[in-house]
Amino acid sequence: MGTWRTVASVRAGALALGVLGAGFGLLTLAEARSAPGGSFGGTSWVGAVAEVGAGWSLIAAGVAESWRRPASRAGLLLVWAGIGWFFTDWNNPGLGSPAAFTFGLIASALAAPLVAHAALAYPAGRLGSRIDRYALVFAYAGAGLVLGLLPALFFGPARQGCNLCPANLALVRPEPGLAGGLLRAGLVLGLAWAVVLVMVGARRLGKASPPLRRMLWPVLAPASCYLVLVGADFAHSLPRGTLGNDPLDYLLWLGEAALLVLMALGVAWAWVRDRRARSAIVRLVMAIAKSPPPGGLRDVLAEMLGDPGLKLAYPVGEPARHVTADGQPASIEPGKGQVVTPLVRGGRTVAVLRHRVGLLDDPGLAREVAAAARLALENERLHAEVLAQLEDLRAAQARIVTAGDTERRRLERDLHDGAQQRLVGLSLALRLIAPKPARAPRSRLTCLIDEADTELRLAIDELRDLAHGIYPAVLADEGLAAAVEALAENSPIPVTVGDLPETRFPDPVEAAGYFLIAEASQLAALARANGITVDIEPEGNRLIMKITEHGTARPGPDLETGLSDVADRVGALGGKLCVERIPGDATTMRVEIPCGS
Repeated sequence: MGTWRTVASVRAGALALGVLGAGFGLLTLAEARSAPGGSFGGTSWVGAVAEVGAGWSLIAAGVAESWRRPASRAGLLLVWAGIGWFFTDWNNPGLGSPAAFTFGLIASALAAPLVAHAALAYPAGRLGSRIDRYALVFAYAGAGLVLGLLPALFFGPARQGCNLCPANLALVRPEPGLAGGLLRAGLVLGLAWAVVLVMVGARRLGKASPPLRRMLWPVLAPASCYLVLVGADFAHSLPRGTLGNDPLDYLLWLGEAALLVLMALGVAWAWVRDRRARSAIVRLVMAIAKSPPPGGLRDVLAEMLGDPGLKLAYPVGEPARHVTADGQPASIEPGKGQVVTPLVRGGRTVAVLRHRVGLLDDPGLAREVAAAARLALENERLHAEVLAQLEDLRAAQARIVTAGDTERRRLERDLHDGAQQRLVGLSLALRLIAPKPARAPRSRLTCLIDEADTELRLAIDELRDLAHGIYPAVLADEGLAAAVEALAENSPIPVTVGDLPETRFPDPVEAAGYFLIAEASQLAALARANGITVDIEPEGNRLIMKITEHGTARPGPDLETGLSDVADRVGALGGKLCVERIPGDATTMRVEIPCGS
């Protein structure tokens, strides 16, 4: 209830101030037309439209901004900038009221600092840095004191030749020289603070984030150009030592009026963007209510925001990395004409959008998108995190398989080049020391040497079989096709080899295929099958293997259970193994193993 009352009071205050400001503008125009010689707006209908149009546009924009964002003071500052625009025409010697004339002497130069204040504080209604504050204090002091109040204290209209001027109610004592010196100092300072304010505005644009910069430039750019014209008017007025309304002053004043209208339109353009963004948020909420499938949220956002190239990624893990909805690694580096916007919820980045420049101009839009899609983003992020963990696990399994195969090859080489060669050498040595049968009768020693040689030969054969079972050398040297053909020649049951590609595949893929066929032949032999048929062919970036077992004589080990270790090896490589019972006496196993891109 208290918040609602605060909002209502802010809106009511802004509306009341706007009505007073609009009335003040009409009063200013009436006074200017009553004494057109010393005014800008009273000289013609163009001047009247410029005076009222510039002031009223800022006042209307300020009132609307206060209604739209009651928590921000930007609207009230815009209203005061519009009211300050009318101050210039009160510095008119033709006014019949001493109070009005005195007000004009003091306040006529305050329009520029008020406009700069409204522009620098937009859209939050607060100044962003100490530099902004110091620059505005400098401008207010230069315009209100050095160019306004201080010269008014010593300006005596009669002593300074202004016989038509009303009385100056702020006069302390007439000092023409001092008043003129203060006016010249005020004009020089006016040039300085106008330049400083333009530089401060450029600095704010440069330091703003890209979305905020796109929101600020329609307001800050016209305001900066307005200050440039104000500085030009100060420079033009320096030779005569006071502000005036000659033809060049009038043209500069018309340019200032046009730029203030553009500044008000820049504020209105922000409302248009905001309205479009709110409509997009409503569409997003309605689309998300339909519960898009995992990965479908990107399509919803791309359609809603009108950017087919939009990418959605989620930060997962420690240290954080980005993945897509299916758990695959994602790059968030923006391409040409793209920017990256984090979607933050509760101080934590839940997702990252990579989109075209200008898509999320309003800094608050990203927060609203994150809020509207909160549940869908969180669900898809968790889904992506689980899939990323599965990918990590699969990669770890693949590394373990690769490491195991590497160790198998090392053991095979060590057995072949080490123990096997030593045994072969020992066998040759025994043959050399054994006596020739023709030269001497067979003795007990000769018989023992023959027996040892026989045992050595058996040990060499067993060692060779062991090394071949650990990792066949032909597989490493000549590839899968040659290894399968060698396996078929030494298999305990007939192995019919069908299609065999001669190309080489990655080592883990060839090892998985070979050991799968070897294990299948062993299981078929235990089941006393008539034989197996092997077909291998590449299909895209996958290796397809079909192993068919024919004519099982008696029940043997279950094929799927017996191949569980090999199936784990295939699964670690991201492959699939399926067993199909064919009516009759055949069983077919189909294996798909990715071979990489």
